[in-house]
Amino acid sequence: MAVARATRLEALEEFELPVDKKILIVGGGVAGLNSAISLAKQGFHVYLVEKEKELGGMLRKIRYFLNGIDPKAYLDKLVKAVYSNPLIHVFTDATVSESSGFVGNFYTKINIQNKKIFELKHGAILIAVGATEYKPIEYLYGQNEHVLTNLELEEKIFNKDEGVLNADSIAFIQCVGCRNE
Repeated sequence: MAVARATRLEALEEFELPVDKKILIVGGGVAGLNSAISLAKQGFHVYLVEKEKELGGMLRKIRYFLNGIDPKAYLDKLVKAVYSNPLIHVFTDATVSESSGFVGNFYTKINIQNKKIFELKHGAILIAVGATEYKPIEYLYGQNEHVLTNLELEEKIFNKDEGVLNADSIAFIQCVGCRNE
């Protein structure tokens, strides 16, 4: 039956639609910032929406890189590049409240600080919302002060916490919470 039906199909009518060259990026972490810079260098107007009051995402919580680069300096450089580029428009403390349309022609409402709505017509959406730290329910996390996440341990090391620096031993349990049925 499918072959019989296929013999009766007709080609769809081709038509051209204008494509809006503006791009919406949702997420102001490292991926969103680098994407905004790259797209602006290519001549696109970029609208960057970040739900927090500051750009940077999880990188704001990272104190050390393995390669020796200072994460704060790296982030400051990215943020400066974003804010200094006239093709990049930044909305912090903002969320997307509505989006509709189709490839090349989208319409989005951006809720800024729960006070005003910015309406944007754009051609593409890049989602760069990033990750969140897993807060485990296993291994007495939240019940025993000595059970920490990697980010919490890094913060204690950075702040020269005596309990961590003078510890006789420290154990790392990798992949906590990722084992499931």
